[in-house]
Amino acid sequence: MLKKAVNTILFAVIFFVTVDQANAAPPQYLYNLVLKVNNVEVTADANPYIERATNTTYVPIRFVSENLGETVSWNREKQEVTIRSGNGQIVRLIIGSRVAYVNDKEKPMPGAPVMPVSPNRVMVPLRFVSEVVGATVDSTQRNETIYVNITKAISK
Repeated sequence: MLKKAVNTILFAVIFFVTVDQANAAPPQYLYNLVLKVNNVEVTADANPYIERATNTTYVPIRFVSENLGETVSWNREKQEVTIRSGNGQIVRLIIGSRVAYVNDKEKPMPGAPVMPVSPNRVMVPLRFVSEVVGATVDSTQRNETIYVNITKAISK
C-alpha cells in the first residue's frame, strides 16, 4: 500500500514537472527583423519580437509612433499610453488590455500591450498601431529575416 502511494506521488511529481517545462517555452519568436519607415531603415531602442500565440509583431510604442510623426504620452498611474496622431486620431492603449480606445471608441487588438521589466518599454502590436494612425504595413520574409516597411498614408 505504501509503495503504491509513493509510486503515485512520484508519477504525479514527474508529470507536473514535465508539463510545466513544456509550457515554459518563451512566448515569443526572436527573428532578425529589419524595420523601415517610408523605405528608410530605422532601429528601435528595444528589440522587436513576434508573439507566438497571435503571430503578432511587437515594437516599442515610441519607436513606431514617433517615426510616423505622432506624439506619445505615458500615464504611469493608469498604465496607459496615449498617441495623438496628425490625422486627428487619439489612441489610448492600456497595459494588459486587448481593447484600444480610438477617439473613445473601443477597438479590439490582436494582442495586449505589454511592459516587460527588460527592456522597460511599452511594447505594442506593430500593425494595429501603425494602421490606426493611417499607415500601411507590408512585410516579407527572406531566409531567416523578416522585412517590415511602414508607409504613412497621405492625408487629403
